[in-house]
Amino acid sequence: MKLRIFLPATDALEAGAELAWMLLDARGNLLREATSTVAQMPRASDVETVLPAERVLFARLKLPKVSPATIRELLPYAVEDRLLADPAHIHAVAGATNERGETLVAVVDREWLRDKLETLARAGQRATRAWSESSLLAGGHGDWHVVLGPARGMLVDDEGVSATFDRGAGFPLAVRIALDEAAARGDRPSSIRVHTDSGEALPDLARWSAEGGTAFAPGSRWEILARGQPAAASINLLEGELAPSSGRKMALPRGAVALVAVIVTLQALFSGLAAMRLGDERANLERRREAIFRAAFPEAKVVVDPDLQMARNLADLKRARGLAAGDDFLAQMTRAANGRDTVKSIEYANGKLVTR
Repeated sequence: MKLRIFLPATDALEAGAELAWMLLDARGNLLREATSTVAQMPRASDVETVLPAERVLFARLKLPKVSPATIRELLPYAVEDRLLADPAHIHAVAGATNERGETLVAVVDREWLRDKLETLARAGQRATRAWSESSLLAGGHGDWHVVLGPARGMLVDDEGVSATFDRGAGFPLAVRIALDEAAARGDRPSSIRVHTDSGEALPDLARWSAEGGTAFAPGSRWEILARGQPAAASINLLEGELAPSSGRKMALPRGAVALVAVIVTLQALFSGLAAMRLGDERANLERRREAIFRAAFPEAKVVVDPDLQMARNLADLKRARGLAAGDDFLAQMTRAANGRDTVKSIEYANGKLVTR
């Protein structure tokens, strides 16, 4: 199941604030909807937050062909001139690139969004996605949308780029400016559908069509549109430093934990068996060493260190036969003395003894 939470545009989000929400099944069908505190909302594995259009700004930029990581670092500075915002406070995410080579970028105040996400998380709702409410009206081809509420209006173009405006009498200036900009890009819509929110009445669409130079037609109610699915190319703002994985520990399935435990147990068992086998081999070698020593020196009564005792006994045997033990110089001197009657001079260097 999926829980869709609609965030307010207010600066602060109190823990006890009541928010509109919808519970959807796996196919996106509405199961329940209500307004309540976050703690009273149902639990779901997928929690998506819908941001108010006035909190999400958009820009179309021609970006260099670099890695996604580099793009994420450059975006705040790339939109600085367009949006007149401090890059240190910007969280920007790039979307799709159109035929003109322009990439759509969504921008939101980083601390504002982080505060909302943390408030939801403290109440047990950890968001997995976040997108602008304008994404519900994106994906058209030459047909735009206008949503009129009691105090505000929202204009949305084909790509989901939105602009909000205060309600007033007459044709909205924001809509006129957006149409002029689209005409300059060669992307003027052929029609605009007008939807209403909270029971608002439709304006004089014939007059709007005449003033805007574009056909305005009646649409649906926002309450119905809010139950739909965002466009496939909608920008998910929970990317980069605000991605869910950056603030959440990965939970391993129980089967994986059990498998790791079995592997660790087997590894410890095999290591213990190997240590026992090596210990037995060492004991056998020590017994063989002692047996060899006793065979060479049967008169030895006590064997404490066969290696040391063997070396000492060997040295005694050499000395008994006139050979030096343990010193190469003395050994060579002994051989030289036994081979000559008279020695006038002796030279010893690099392990070699020369007598004359």
